[in-house]
Amino acid sequence: MQFQPFLLACALLSFASAQASAGSDCNSRQNGQQIEKGPYRLAFQTEPSNITVGKFFDLAISVCTTDRSPLPDGLKIDVIMPMHGHGMNYRPSVKRSAPGKFQATGLMMHMAGSWVLRFDVRQGDKATRLQTKITLK
Repeated sequence: MQFQPFLLACALLSFASAQASAGSDCNSRQNGQQIEKGPYRLAFQTEPSNITVGKFFDLAISVCTTDRSPLPDGLKIDVIMPMHGHGMNYRPSVKRSAPGKFQATGLMMHMAGSWVLRFDVRQGDKATRLQTKITLK
């Protein structure tokens, strides 16, 4: 079986376009935050944009790779308050919406202070933890 040069070029362009679109949000800090560790760059946006104590919020998350590693197949999110030794009173739900894209719902930080937002990016049986601090007043 021979590939026509035109068809091969179309297939390569289609693959490159899919890879670029899967990670395009990772290069933007538009109203969001970005974290990088190991082969992963993670960008997230809260909805609403300002987190309020005692109010539910959601996260739109994009995960890209900084090398040619595969995009993650799973993501776990937790939020803890290290100074008090506890986390949230609710367990968020995380759904994969597309390769490298996730939507988390049902997050709530029930008190003011310093929190740590943890993302466990999973690929197969391996996990990489990325985290950032959030202070609520």
